[in-house]
Amino acid sequence: MAKIGRNEPCPCGSGKKYKRCCQVLAAPPPPPTAIARDLEHEPYDELCPCCVERLEQQADRVADELVAGHLDQAEVLCQKLIADFPTEAEGLDLFSMILQERGERDRALDVLRRASAIAHARPEYDFDVRSDMLERIRQLELGA
Repeated sequence: MAKIGRNEPCPCGSGKKYKRCCQVLAAPPPPPTAIARDLEHEPYDELCPCCVERLEQQADRVADELVAGHLDQAEVLCQKLIADFPTEAEGLDLFSMILQERGERDRALDVLRRASAIAHARPEYDFDVRSDMLERIRQLELGA
């Protein structure tokens, strides 16, 4: 198979250049500390439909592992989700749930606040998602 050039149209059919779409997913993920440190400085590019589907599938796998009580596996999948989609709130939101399940309330609160900031800054996150995050923040602040 021929190599896809950075400036060529993405093969997923999004209409974006490869470098602005799926090439990001093909790159090796940065270490988790770099993800957390650089998250607030990432420029936002709207996801193409295939990337939205990929994000949803990865988030569903994390949630399934979390619900099943497999916190280590959920965290591994969640770190990949955050690396693959650093400008999206879903990975941080799920990671905060993992931390909360582990009893790491302060870290969970910090991560959830970052997820909430992303969700509140972008119109594609609906009112219910934003409200749920704010309620969970309040609960964590109260130590519930």
